Amino acid sequence: MYGVVLSSLILCATPTQETLDEIKAYASCLNNNEKVSHVIEWEESVSLYFKKEDVREALLIIYCESSGRPNAVNTNRDNSTDVGLFQFWDNTWLWLKNKLNIEGNRKTPSVNIKTASWLYYNSGSHHWNSSKDCWYEQ
Repeated sequence: MYGVVLSSLILCATPTQETLDEIKAYASCLNNNEKVSHVIEWEESVSLYFKKEDVREALLIIYCESSGRPNAVNTNRDNSTDVGLFQFWDNTWLWLKNKLNIEGNRKTPSVNIKTASWLYYNSGSHHWNSSKDCWYEQ
């Protein structure tokens, strides 16, 4: 455990030049380390379904979507809901449930994470674009 956080510290090496871009990148990296630390309890579960090099991004998405709360439910303007760690939208969940024969609940962390990994590797991270400003790292 904590492998992602420790390896993240290496990513946040002190800028070699004091350019505005390097200072911003350094500050962003430190901020993202705090986000990962906040949801570190999910690292082991995420590591079961995501490739090692994608675990940090998956944890950042969890932080930005649900703050690491598996029972998080957010209601949209059209009264649809986004549910669970990765905040699966009702229509997306219904499609995935039928396509993948999912029998579990969106609020069950292992089901949510496993389904998110399938979607991530088969369709990309664009499903979480509404929170991309929060989790994306350059």
